[in-house]
Amino acid sequence: MRIAFIRTDFDPFGGAELFTQRLVESLIKKGVEVHFFARTWKGEQNSAIHMHQIGGPGSPSVLRQFWFVNAVKREVEKYSFDLVQSNERTLCQQVYRAGDGVHARWLELRCARFGFWRRLSIKINPFHCYLLWLEKRMFEDAALKAVIVNSNMVRKEITSRFEIEDEKIHTIYNGIDIEKFHPRLRKTEGAQLRQQNGVRDDELVILFVGSGYERKGLLPLLKAFAMSGVCGKLWVVGKGDVKKYQREARCLGIEDIVTFWGPQKNTPSFYAAADIFVLPTLYDPFPSVILEAMASEVPVITTVNSGAAEIIEQGKEGFVMSAPEAIEELVSYIEQLSNYKLRGEMAKHARMKVENFSMKKKSEETMQLYRTLISQNI
Repeated sequence: MRIAFIRTDFDPFGGAELFTQRLVESLIKKGVEVHFFARTWKGEQNSAIHMHQIGGPGSPSVLRQFWFVNAVKREVEKYSFDLVQSNERTLCQQVYRAGDGVHARWLELRCARFGFWRRLSIKINPFHCYLLWLEKRMFEDAALKAVIVNSNMVRKEITSRFEIEDEKIHTIYNGIDIEKFHPRLRKTEGAQLRQQNGVRDDELVILFVGSGYERKGLLPLLKAFAMSGVCGKLWVVGKGDVKKYQREARCLGIEDIVTFWGPQKNTPSFYAAADIFVLPTLYDPFPSVILEAMASEVPVITTVNSGAAEIIEQGKEGFVMSAPEAIEELVSYIEQLSNYKLRGEMAKHARMKVENFSMKKKSEETMQLYRTLISQNI
């Protein structure tokens, strides 16, 4: 079996890329010949993957995207693949994995927070206009045989906006390595990381992991942390405008108890050192970081705009906020989880729930879909 994957810019720290990376590794172990088409990629390259670099301009964003969509189509058509899956909005795939969700929905949620002129600037932005056109064209293209969504939230967003048969859409939740993210690390790597950073046993470590601080909801978390009465520290892992949010922390009077770690390769150690995981995201189709925290036996707090909210039973594995801006609600959840007994019970439930989301299981579900599509002579 020869399968091609498409992504404009592959960054190993991105959630969608991490899932794809794990899926690709699983496919290779099954003897699948994997090709990857991207404009750029970072990090180490797996020698078993056939990499194809697509050139083109890096800016402006609309030209970069337009160029890539057309260039990758020409390049992919030079080869014979059993299946082409794009993780990007392109026009040459039989399978699209909507790991980034629906751009139209993201713009709606984002614009709702701004004034008239800012909303207008976003709506007439050529990049957003092109993506909206491309998204509609892609979903309603008869050549598209399957769409993989990682939450039913995204499924509903697609079927409510575009003329596409529901039968084409397949919900396959993200999967993770449940042995890599494991509670046993709490007594070793987690304890060591806490000790190295002067965290006492009676102090809480609230962890945030995400790239793109605005969309992931770091500002509401900073405000809620400042308002809460808990004794602890906030650790921020991931890429973003650090200086901007350091200023926010300073204004809130919590600069000394907030640490910005930047992107980290060894994230299991951070989960193992954490007591609570919070991601008050504005929009996220299904953040794998929620699964990683749960697998590490850490109770989670997220929002209704996160696809991962579908797998959380309120008050059992964690809490789901009614909105990203529900700061008082977030304060209440953090304070409730400062209770050691409650936190421990929820942590156990979190680990039990996530054992159904192993990478092995999810890759098997994906492979079964691939086999079905190929047998139907797509």
